[in-house]
Amino acid sequence: MIPNEKTDAPPSSRSGIVPAGRKRKRLRKEEILVEATRLFAERGYEGASMGDLAERVGLRKASLFHHFASKDVLYATVLTELMESVKAALVLAVTSEGSFADRLDAMTDAVTMTLGAQPHAARLLVREAMDWGPVMKESLGQTVNDVLGAALEFAKAGQREGVFNADADLTHVVVSIVGIHIMPFAIGEIVERFTGTSPFDPGFVEQRKVAVRSQVRDLVLVKRAKR
Repeated sequence: MIPNEKTDAPPSSRSGIVPAGRKRKRLRKEEILVEATRLFAERGYEGASMGDLAERVGLRKASLFHHFASKDVLYATVLTELMESVKAALVLAVTSEGSFADRLDAMTDAVTMTLGAQPHAARLLVREAMDWGPVMKESLGQTVNDVLGAALEFAKAGQREGVFNADADLTHVVVSIVGIHIMPFAIGEIVERFTGTSPFDPGFVEQRKVAVRSQVRDLVLVKRAKR
């Protein structure tokens, strides 16, 4: 259970500050979430403080509480928004028009682009999954399960249609695909040292899309005999 951080609790006697404008308030919240993702990914929940975050985003610590009531709320929001973005990309791809092979490509592209566009997202999701923290136990775990379940049902439908390999153990295929997608972005420093390019570089993401398409197709599509 996440311990309460009394020093990060907003003073109950203070009233909220009226923002200068809705657009600026929304922008500030987005900035906080981006930097909070980076901070939590680097240090984990326990190692990150609202004071550290306030310094990074150029706000007073107390001002953060006009956007997020506590560190617990901020942490849960960061993780939930990350996973929901992956879920939305996956659902859009699965429900799009086209053949099973086309939609399979769309799914892999969508997840690769989503993770590639959000530095530290994959690392933070992996950290939370490994720690099996309260957010994962209480809400995020169900979202993750929904995403994996949707991928599995799509694969089974493709198998029934004779497009996906009938001999493939689809549950394990889905598990393998999770690693293919997430790990290069979760271990960014290792990938950068090995390839000489940041995995979040747009050029690398485009190359990754092509590579993942090929790898996932090899895992699931029926092999057609060459004539």
